Parts: sequence; C-alpha cells; structure tokens
Amino acid sequence: MCVITVAACAGVLSACGEGDSPTSEGVRSSAGVAVTSVQEGAQGAASSVQSAASSAAERAGDWFDSAKLGAFVAAFRAAYPNLSADRETQSIETIVTETCPLIEDGADDAEVNAKVGELAANGSAEPTDDQSARIAQLVRVACG
Repeated sequence: MCVITVAACAGVLSACGEGDSPTSEGVRSSAGVAVTSVQEGAQGAASSVQSAASSAAERAGDWFDSAKLGAFVAAFRAAYPNLSADRETQSIETIVTETCPLIEDGADDAEVNAKVGELAANGSAEPTDDQSARIAQLVRVACG
C-alpha cells in the first residue's frame, strides 16, 4: 500500500513542471491515475485472498477425507488384527474407496456387507457376517 501511495504522490507532483504551478487539470489527471492504481491494487489483493481461501478450502477437504480414511484404518487395525495383519494401509483404505460408490448408489445393506466382506478378507482370514456388518458401519462413517 505504501508503494501505491508513493506512486500517487509522485503522479501528483509530476503534474507540476519546473517553475510551474500545478494546474487543476493536471492534478485531477494525476489523482485519477492514482485512484485507478489503488483500485486495481485492491482488486488484485481481493482476488489473491479469494484464491488463497479457495485453495485452503480444497486442502481442508483433502485433509478431512484423509483424516476419515486414517481413522477407518486405525479402527480396522485395532478391532480386526487378524484381518489387518501384514496389510498395507492402502489395502485397508480400499475397503472404503471401493465400497463408498456402492453406498452412494443406494445399494442395500446385504450388497454393501458382501462387498465389505470380500474386501476385508486377508488371505484365509475372512470376516464373519457380523464383522462385515460392523465394518460396513465404519465404512459408512468414512464415506459421509
């Protein structure tokens, strides 16, 4: 803002020639340029603030989804050690990422539970029907 003010003052002073007194037309012209410059600077600043806020909101959305996935993985590992043994985090996240579209499309509980059971299986360790239903509840929270 200081630069804009200095530029405005310089513009007003440049309306005066050596030994000349400022004309009202020259002062008005310089003042108009200064006002336009200040307005453009303010618009640019507002645009930058809006862009930064939008970017922060997008990052917050990404963080929130990552937080939900992280919470799901932690809960899954704690509650089902036999189903999570030797599994990569991404493999467990797949339970959520592949089931959420079914839920969003309005699949019934039996279909969702079956998909969760299929994705939660770890080699020969398979979830019971009751475990699949409880895991599906965790998935619904992570999807929401």
